[in-house]
Amino acid sequence: MQVVFDEEEAPELIGDDQDSRFYSCQVCGDNWLSVKETTQDGKCTITYVHQMGTSPVLKRVAHMSNQIIVDDDNVDEWEYFKGEEPVEEEEWRDLLSSRRDTLKATCVN
Repeated sequence: MQVVFDEEEAPELIGDDQDSRFYSCQVCGDNWLSVKETTQDGKCTITYVHQMGTSPVLKRVAHMSNQIIVDDDNVDEWEYFKGEEPVEEEEWRDLLSSRRDTLKATCVN
């Protein structure tokens, strides 16, 4: 699978410092975006947005005190969304797993 990496301008967000990165798979059309916001007090929020084709957007937001996710222990709180609707972590993970199964089937065929 070939992944293309493009840095883009961060959208207008509520933080003091923002960084965004866009990733796209040219094989299957999967797209995902990460947007990191850091405030002057050192708090950090990283939003991960996943979209494959016309499927609903899956999003999760990490709230943390530092700026680097080494593992989930660094994250103070996760929020999970399907589109703009909050969902439980288990439902979000099931949706992502289903999307990955579709992605595997797309790449194999």
